[in-house]
Order: sequence, then structure tokens, then C-alpha cells
Amino acid sequence: MIAAALLAAAAFPPADLPGRAFVMAIAAGGFATVVADLRAVAAVTGLGMATFVGFLANRFGDLTGAADGWSYAAVIVFASVLGVGYRVMRSVPPATARDAADGAVTPGPRPPYAAVPVGSDPREGDFRM
Repeated sequence: MIAAALLAAAAFPPADLPGRAFVMAIAAGGFATVVADLRAVAAVTGLGMATFVGFLANRFGDLTGAADGWSYAAVIVFASVLGVGYRVMRSVPPATARDAADGAVTPGPRPPYAAVPVGSDPREGDFRM
């Protein structure tokens, strides 16, 4: 997060808070997609928020300055939540036929419905079930 803060400070002027928040959010979301420990993700996200508010939005580590910094810090949290969600969805194994044989509940195909060919009348009896 410190490297992301240095990159954001070098790439964007002090008045461009959305750009700086975007760089910090990308770093926090990227970390959350790679690391499985939720405590580490929460700690790094909190560090990223404090670094953004204290050094990128305000100056000299002041965390009680203008409220603009904290409103942009919510984007960092949102990116971390998206990263955790992506990692969880990526770690879910796909359902297989073996799971179905073991009795696991898997989403299957819909039950068959009466299929009516185009141009035929179901009352005439030339349709299939």
C-alpha cells in the first residue's frame, strides 16, 4: 500500500483525489484477490485507508482533516470487498457428476416441457413431449 501511495502521489496532483483513490483501490482490491486471510485483507485495507486520508487527501498524516478523504476511502473498502468476493467465487469448485452421485445438491437442467414444433397444432397430436 505504501508503494501504491507513492505511485498515486507521483502520478496525480494533490487536488486530484479520485485518481489517487483509484490507485489505492486497485492496490487494495488486487491484494484481496491474492491473499486468503481476511484479517490480513482487513489490516491492509485499513492501512490503505489511513495512508490515503492522512497523506494523500490531507497532509502530514492528519486523519481528522476534511471529510473528502474519508468519503473517497470508502472506494478502497469497496475494492477490497470486490477482491474478496472474486477470490471466493474463484475458489468454489465446479459441480461434477461425481458430486451428484454422492448426493450433493447441484443445479441441474430444468424439467422437460412439451415442445411444440413451429407450424404444428398441439391439438392434432403431432407434437413431442
